Amino acid sequence: MYQDMFKTMQEQQLKFFSPVLQFNQLLASNVEQLSKLQLQAAQSYTETALAQLKSATEVKDMKTWIDFNASQISAFNKMSQQMIADGQKLQQLSQEFRDHLESLNKTAMQAAKV
Repeated sequence: MYQDMFKTMQEQQLKFFSPVLQFNQLLASNVEQLSKLQLQAAQSYTETALAQLKSATEVKDMKTWIDFNASQISAFNKMSQQMIADGQKLQQLSQEFRDHLESLNKTAMQAAKV
């Protein structure tokens, strides 16, 4: 008698907490991917900035100054492209999170109706 009652309670708790557990796993995965994206972006921007700083220290005459200015334009273009790519990755990550969340919500709602 008590075994059946405890078994029923355990099954009900599992049903109740399963969507919460799945949401937490989804959220943790999304935070991990977002952190990786931010770290990669920070590393890329830092490397570009350090390369430009190093180039600035090598300016000694008018020719190297002109070359440095040309490299600045190239670096700005590279950084602009990198920011656009990072924005697209972030948008894709957000869309995937939204899709998984909607799927999880739909599954949880169907389970609640049963």
